[in-house]
Amino acid sequence: MATKSNVDKAAQAAAKRSTKKQKGGSFGYYLAIGTAIVVTLLSIYLAATSSSGPKRGGGASPLDTLVNDPSLIKDVTSRTENFTVAPSPFFDKWTLADLKYGFDGATVSSMVGMAGAIQMCKIDDTFEGGIIPVNFDGRTKWPECFGEVYDSGNCTSSYAIAAASSLAARFCVADDSAYAKTRLAPQQVLNCDKKSRGCTGGGIDSVWSYIERRGLYPEECLPYAGKKGECKTTCDEKKKLKSISHCVMRGTKNIKRDILASGPAVVPVPVWSDFLVYSGGVYSHSEVATPVYGSNGKAILQAVTIVGWGRSGGAKGTEYWLVENSWGKAWGEEGYAKIVVDEVLMEGYVIAATPETEENIKKAEADKVLAAERKEEAKKERAERDARIEAAKKAREEAAGNAELDDLDDSDPDLDIDLDTEAEDELEV
Repeated sequence: MATKSNVDKAAQAAAKRSTKKQKGGSFGYYLAIGTAIVVTLLSIYLAATSSSGPKRGGGASPLDTLVNDPSLIKDVTSRTENFTVAPSPFFDKWTLADLKYGFDGATVSSMVGMAGAIQMCKIDDTFEGGIIPVNFDGRTKWPECFGEVYDSGNCTSSYAIAAASSLAARFCVADDSAYAKTRLAPQQVLNCDKKSRGCTGGGIDSVWSYIERRGLYPEECLPYAGKKGECKTTCDEKKKLKSISHCVMRGTKNIKRDILASGPAVVPVPVWSDFLVYSGGVYSHSEVATPVYGSNGKAILQAVTIVGWGRSGGAKGTEYWLVENSWGKAWGEEGYAKIVVDEVLMEGYVIAATPETEENIKKAEADKVLAAERKEEAKKERAERDARIEAAKKAREEAAGNAELDDLDDSDPDLDIDLDTEAEDELEV
């Protein structure tokens, strides 16, 4: 590679060659120096780009591989029968490097159940809740509660889209007469939530704190733009809808019962190379697929919403979750995917939210009263328990004292005390 000294030497040589006095010699002198410098700088550029620039063909970096790589699609197609793949318009001309350095911002916390962090949902084990259907599609049961699938564009916004979509659907499920066709604005999260990072990502779980605190406007107030914008709208503040609470749901049956009762729930999914080009069927990782890692060295996460489940191939077929994604209608089965149970989704981190409806507000208030009563009852029980412990301790001490007195032997000369004599001795002192 050429260096600065090469440039200086070239310039000196050009100057030396131009010392002959000719007509227009001054012009030739500067022309020679300029030519030498241009040639040398060009050599520096070529040397740099040949050693560190993107490569194609046999020496290409794996990160230069296109998401819609024909060889990957061919390999996956030849090795799986349960699902199909095809080039995804959403990822047209994207490389794995584009994903690694620009699509890896969705995160989840590892502090579930700790003070100040997301809590586990309380499950009433005494209530079975009826039969869970083998096949369930929320779009069929609640047709007024689903809208167009989002196309997130070149923006890491699945954390905001999944939360807004899930909450909107849950309002509709709770009261379809009041909240039919409700759509809430993920764009508000991108523009206004200071604890999120807009189009560079945010917490799939922590975003709910903003939604509970501030609420979300309807979609028409802040239409999705796929980029961060100004935090302002002309809509009335009263149009906002909030979540009362959120929690982590675990267990296949618990998840299904909660969705049956309340609507779609959010779940993170680690992204694999063949998931990017999924086009139909029941998805599971193929033999040739690999996780797509972000700049932090961890698998990239995508937030999706579970809207149902089913079983393919009859009673003994493969169980799957039905999920809504945000990579546009041209991806998957018109924006949706069937994903095998217990393999792909982070099923131990399903986020269920409680919409702030009138009924839920009353229930929350009743729960607070009940919680306060239970706290007071527990306090009373602790006081009674402490009193019993103290009484038992006192009884043991008294019993021990009585036992010591019973052990005294009057025949022992060391213990034979003449109380009268001892009293006389005290008077004489």
